[in-house]
Amino acid sequence: MSGGDVLVSARGLEVHFPIGGGFRRKPAGVLRAVDGVDLDIVRGETLGLVGESGCGKSTLGNALLRLVPTTGGTLTFDGTDLTGLQGRRLKELRRRAGMVFQDPFASLDPRRTVAQTVSEPLEVHGLRTGRDKATRVAELLELVGLDPGVAGRYPHEFSGGQRQRVGIARALAGEPDFLVCDEAIASLDVSVQAQVLNLLRRLQRQLGLTLLFISHDLSAVRHISDRIAVMYLGRVVEIGPAEAVGTDPQMPYTQALLSAVPLPHPKLERERKRIVLTGDVPSPAAVPSGCRFRTRCPYVFEPCDDVDPALQPVGAPGQQAACHLHGVVGTPATTPEGVTATP
Repeated sequence: MSGGDVLVSARGLEVHFPIGGGFRRKPAGVLRAVDGVDLDIVRGETLGLVGESGCGKSTLGNALLRLVPTTGGTLTFDGTDLTGLQGRRLKELRRRAGMVFQDPFASLDPRRTVAQTVSEPLEVHGLRTGRDKATRVAELLELVGLDPGVAGRYPHEFSGGQRQRVGIARALAGEPDFLVCDEAIASLDVSVQAQVLNLLRRLQRQLGLTLLFISHDLSAVRHISDRIAVMYLGRVVEIGPAEAVGTDPQMPYTQALLSAVPLPHPKLERERKRIVLTGDVPSPAAVPSGCRFRTRCPYVFEPCDDVDPALQPVGAPGQQAACHLHGVVGTPATTPEGVTATP
């Protein structure tokens, strides 16, 4: 999927949850939250992951950190297979990964001070003790733009943006190589969102972090990401350089997402053509046959009903899309009705 030094790699990754059932009862079905994802995240890059609510973005992020069990496929971190890893070895590798959660208030223990919250990873992994621990907490708070003097305060004494900075400091305490930001700006005011995005960009450059930035906000993803991956119904349907995916999407679903992003210029906003998808997103418990986007795609034609398209090179170098409209590698194919991949 990408060149360079791959830090995190998934092949055919699946996370399925049983539906119904119970004690001595078989499940009534399976919810396919993540359904065969192939993904490489290059060391030092920021990969944006976008898609509608319920498409499996957060579940994929949790799976990459082994916070939820996988039901299929393989997962490697810096060359080490995480699929069956347990005990001390898994704990050692987990120190090298951190997570920033969506709700900075819910993710912080209201009964613990900032110092106690930020120092917890230091204690769990035995990184610092005594005065060294307090010194490190002060360094982390300064790193995320907070006064070390707030270390004795509790979460309710902070604004949403400040609480998210505390969450980022906690995620950095273990000195990770890989950071998953799961809707890290979704619950913040717009002005504060920009501050947190700029903070993450600075930290990524300063510390050499590898970021997976999960969001439904395409504008924010384009601002922070080197590459963008688009998910639909448990599967990555397009991936490529942020500029290419943001300006010349090759998958109809990505085109529809981008057409919903407001433009800052009033005239351009009035004149542009929106792509309005019909129907609802199918349930992950009943994924359509063939292309999973075919029930809402405006360009559906014969192959879409039966054949599930694989990612293939299209558009710019490094860009891939899973769509039958691209019949020849790198070249949009014309459907029987004369519709091409780009409306």
